[in-house]
Amino acid sequence: MRNRDYKRRNLFFSHESKRRALNVVAANQNLNIFLRWWAQLEKSKLPRQSSICRVKNRCVETDRSRSVINVYKLSRLEFRRLASRGLFLGIRKSSW
Repeated sequence: MRNRDYKRRNLFFSHESKRRALNVVAANQNLNIFLRWWAQLEKSKLPRQSSICRVKNRCVETDRSRSVINVYKLSRLEFRRLASRGLFLGIRKSSW
């Protein structure tokens, strides 16, 4: 699973500029309809796996895909374990 995610990230970065340029052309209402149609066709020829929505957030430590905190790129379990050890400044278990 990890290799698949890396492959998708690399595909996204390699096709990102072309996809954005084609999106701009296809969405521009002032351009010729045939040019916009061509841009849409070219965009559909790009690999499906190169889309950003195919990329999944994963924990850096455990490679867990569920419940990843984006700021730290850690799963909630790993974040809780490291925070309880005091490795994050300003974060501690709340006392009642």
